[in-house]
Amino acid sequence: MATPKHASNFNREPRVLYLATQNEHKVEEFQDMLGPEWDVRSTARLEAESGEKISWDETGETFEANARIKARTLRRLTRAAVLADDSGLVVDALGGAPGIYSSRYAGTPHGTPRKDADAANTRKLLAALEGIPDAQRTARFICCLLFIDEGGKETAIEGSCEGRIATAPSGKGGFGYDPVFLVPGRGCTMAELPDAEKNMISHRASAVGKFLAKFL
Repeated sequence: MATPKHASNFNREPRVLYLATQNEHKVEEFQDMLGPEWDVRSTARLEAESGEKISWDETGETFEANARIKARTLRRLTRAAVLADDSGLVVDALGGAPGIYSSRYAGTPHGTPRKDADAANTRKLLAALEGIPDAQRTARFICCLLFIDEGGKETAIEGSCEGRIATAPSGKGGFGYDPVFLVPGRGCTMAELPDAEKNMISHRASAVGKFLAKFL
C-alpha cells in the first residue's frame, strides 16, 4: 500500500503559520499545498488575536521587497512563523513590465471590481505588445515567498512559470493575465487549462514546491 503524502509527520503538532492575506480562499489554497504539517492562519485571525489592525503599503521595487514588507508587518505581532507572497507577470519585450505593478498596470481606480481591472490590465498589455513578433513575446509569471521562522530568520524563495503572450485572450478560467499567457507544450493559454493542471505548473506551485523541499 502506498504511503499517504505527509504520513510520516501526522503525529507531529503542526507549526502555526500566519499568511499575509485577508483572502480566506488563499489561506485554504496554501493549507492544501503545504499539508497537515502546517496550521495556516489568515491575517484576519492575527488581527483578532492581537487586537491590532494590520495593513501595509507595497512600496518595494521587487517582488521580494514587497513580500518582505508584508511578512515583517505580521511578524511584529506574533512569534509564530509567517509567510507572505508577491507575484506578477514579467514580459521581456517590455523590459520586465508590468512586473510588481501587474495588478494595477492599467491604473484603474481603487475599488474597481477585479474582473474589470483584470480586463483593463490585459488590454493595456496587448496594446503595448502590438506588432511584436511571437518569438519576442516571451514572458513569465513570478512568485516570491518570504518566510520568517519562529526564530526570526528570513528566507526568500522564488518560483516561475515560463510562457509567451498571445495576441488575443482565450479561455474562461483563471484570472489576471491567464487568458493571454500561452503555456509552452500545451497549445493553449493558462485560462484554458483545468484548475488541477494549472495548479501543478503555476509559479506559485513552483515556489511552494521549493519551500516544502527546504522546510518539510
